[in-house]
Amino acid sequence: MPTALVINPNTTPAMTDEIARTAARVFAPPWRFRAVQPPGGPESLESWFEAALASTAMLPLLKEHADADGVVLACFGDPGLYALREIVDGPVVGVAEAGFLTACMLGLRFGVLVGPIKDAAFTESLLWTYGLEKRCAGVQTMDIPVLDLHADRAATLAALTAGGGALAARGAEVLVLGCAGLSDYREEFEAAIGLPVIDPVEAACWQLRSLVEMRLATSRAGMFAKPAPKALTDLHTVLTPPLADWLAAQAERGFQK
Repeated sequence: MPTALVINPNTTPAMTDEIARTAARVFAPPWRFRAVQPPGGPESLESWFEAALASTAMLPLLKEHADADGVVLACFGDPGLYALREIVDGPVVGVAEAGFLTACMLGLRFGVLVGPIKDAAFTESLLWTYGLEKRCAGVQTMDIPVLDLHADRAATLAALTAGGGALAARGAEVLVLGCAGLSDYREEFEAAIGLPVIDPVEAACWQLRSLVEMRLATSRAGMFAKPAPKALTDLHTVLTPPLADWLAAQAERGFQK
């Protein structure tokens, strides 16, 4: 029975629950999924510092759920995505990359809607990293903090609709929701805007399911080759002893089984 590990890298239970509802639509039996969040860390990810902290905070989840067949990283910043691809045996899908690639199959140019102002810069950085900047018509911010996206549903929907209209005017043919916390808005927003709208969490879940069922995994030929075996010193000073011992043992054998 295949199992997906769906990680919310922040520590907000309501967002983990929203992500779980989306995953449940994709991972029907015989699939199983576990929607989880780190034991500690930022309640939302809206800075490079928070993303770096969350990348480390996710490590206990890999130890606890090492039997998963693949991982969905359910934060639009894709924090730690490349590191996870190096050390996880199965495929690892980031929701931002999944959302962008899905949009590319539905139109020539896509637009992205994000909540906080700073997230626009993060998203533009990701687009360059993934080589998709020329396919993007623009990134539109709604100037709403991540944790406030559900504080006033009508206001958020109005901001989405206004932002989507602005992106359409700039040539966007498809729109991508730029936060895992916007999943619940997709259908209503799509009906209002009249363009295809991508929920990146759902897109990532479907892509992970497809990769596992196609019996595909991350290439070890170059960029995502597993780290070379080496000692990790004094981990007990920065991590809990059980996690430090596990991580040190993994590193000593180059994260090989």
